[in-house]
Amino acid sequence: MQRPWIFLSAAIASEVAGLTVMKIASDTDSIFALLFMYTLIGLSFCFFSVAVRRLPLALAYATWETLGLISITAIGFQFFDEHMTPQKLLGVSALVAGVLILNFSPAPPDAPRSASGAAKLEG
Repeated sequence: MQRPWIFLSAAIASEVAGLTVMKIASDTDSIFALLFMYTLIGLSFCFFSVAVRRLPLALAYATWETLGLISITAIGFQFFDEHMTPQKLLGVSALVAGVLILNFSPAPPDAPRSASGAAKLEG
């Protein structure tokens, strides 16, 4: 596994943990739980910022949010008695399909590249 993907995985894991703590903290008045939640979400953004140094932003963001959504949906279903409807499954499936398309689509051959290999924005 390449280093940027490790940082992206850490960003996803810390975001999911932070959102899970947010759900738990919403049922309590614990200031510690809220501080822990903010720390985890902040850590997620730190990891994400390192990952996008080498990964294209659209790919990294779509992967981050989709895998996070899948994880949060599963946690909500398993531990918080949230219901899974066919519409929710269809929506998550559409996101997964979009991330797969982004992952496997080639970059335009004439796109200028930065030192990291990501396409440069013209403007």
